[in-house]
Amino acid sequence: MANEVFANGREIACKAASGKTICAFPDVCFTPPENPATPPGIPVPYPNTGSASDTAKGSKKVKISDKEIMLKNKSYFKTSMGDEAGCAAKKGVITSKNKGKVYFQAWSMDVKVEGKNVDRHLDMTTNNHASMPGDTPPWPFMDSMAIDAAGNTDDPCAQEKKNEQDACSQHKGDRSEECDDPSCQAAQVCKLVPYGGSGSPNCCTGFTGDHLIDVKSFIQKGQNRKTGKRYPGWDRYDADAAPTMCVQGHAASCSTHGVLSTKRKAFVNQLGGKGVKEDVEIVAMVGAITAADTFEQCSEECLEGQLLDYHKSVQDGDAQVSMSQYGAGKGKDGSAKREMSDEAGNLASSWLS
Repeated sequence: MANEVFANGREIACKAASGKTICAFPDVCFTPPENPATPPGIPVPYPNTGSASDTAKGSKKVKISDKEIMLKNKSYFKTSMGDEAGCAAKKGVITSKNKGKVYFQAWSMDVKVEGKNVDRHLDMTTNNHASMPGDTPPWPFMDSMAIDAAGNTDDPCAQEKKNEQDACSQHKGDRSEECDDPSCQAAQVCKLVPYGGSGSPNCCTGFTGDHLIDVKSFIQKGQNRKTGKRYPGWDRYDADAAPTMCVQGHAASCSTHGVLSTKRKAFVNQLGGKGVKEDVEIVAMVGAITAADTFEQCSEECLEGQLLDYHKSVQDGDAQVSMSQYGAGKGKDGSAKREMSDEAGNLASSWLS
């Protein structure tokens, strides 16, 4: 296709493209009925979708297929869909809008058009805007990756996406059906989702979002994880928007949540311990290694790419991460917790030695 122009191996977002930000969730809007008991309406979470074909305020001189290109902090998709029923007077709980604009929150760092960075496939967006901020957590824009003549692609998640398509396509996007299908859930575990707030609304019932880079790595000691002061260089970090893996149980238990936390704890301890500063690439690698070791259907490269996509988009300069850890204690000899802790230590040693 003539519009398939790539930056860093990712298709550039433009008005001629077919890419979308698909079902950004939740877009909470007040919804009728309006009555004395519920004067603003009932808050209902909706999935919200925006399309590149609705590009506005794009490039003026440089074009793809004779149409404008999406540019950093200038362009937007002029409308979105999916929340039409949220039409009570207040509409969006944050923006007081429905069918609002879509803005990119990440872009290419080194490819520019008319002096501004271009937006690409897999860059994060926020939906249903009036101005700033949007009414949804950050959500990836989906289009295509560059593929060579041999069929190779730069997309580190190509196999995971194929696995999800094979396992889940029969449900046609019905989230309740996907959550009831173990094969679909196993494939979707590799797709990190924004935490979304209390109850992990982006995960199926019974699952919780585990931050593969711990929230306390960015929030100063003793501060609230949502409103507290961030470490230098991380003022834009948002725990609710940060990517998580949908797992089960508590972080200090023998569940999959506990296994992941305990493995990360072992790595952090062997890297110097809580509070030691490390590059975000190292901390993302730890999150990816420990998750890929736990869920063999997920590649380290895919998970690391997703972690870096978000965390680099909110990083100022070369700010380092203050490593944090939380997980199960060692437990008694012969206990499940001791076995889990020993296995975590061995994994860390095998990578770091």
